[in-house]
Amino acid sequence: MKSTHLLLALAFAVAPQCLRADPATADDACYKMAVRYTQLGFAMTPTNYTSTGGSGHTVKYNIPVSRGLDYVFLVGGDLSAKDIDIYVYSEVGNLILKDVRSDPRAGVKFRSDYNGTVIAYVHLARASGLASFSVMVGRRGEDKPAAASGPETPVPDAATVVTPKNN
Repeated sequence: MKSTHLLLALAFAVAPQCLRADPATADDACYKMAVRYTQLGFAMTPTNYTSTGGSGHTVKYNIPVSRGLDYVFLVGGDLSAKDIDIYVYSEVGNLILKDVRSDPRAGVKFRSDYNGTVIAYVHLARASGLASFSVMVGRRGEDKPAAASGPETPVPDAATVVTPKNN
């Protein structure tokens, strides 16, 4: 009888930890990813882009971009985030880049060939209970004037999926 009570007490003590989102851990994961990009000359913007949800939770971010600048979008999750995906679209709806690897972190890097806005969707594809993720945006380079013909389709080889590294 005592062992049953002990097991129940242990289960109740551990279970909330598994279901608890931890935004601070998500922020730390994102900052660790950003260190490498600051060393590469990216000006990283700490944002208030932290979100909490369960599997399937998706958040849309509108991010202004300038022609000729390099951009990096980084997403770090807490221990409950098992798979985070990111999709970046141009303002006319063309997919620029995505990172759909099965990882609690995601990142994409590309060079904008137009002045305007990109739409980034961060999708919490899989989580254990509630999870948190944090987003950082970095940019590098100098603004270039827009071409007279208007926005163009991004050059495919100017975009890459970022491989997160633990520092």
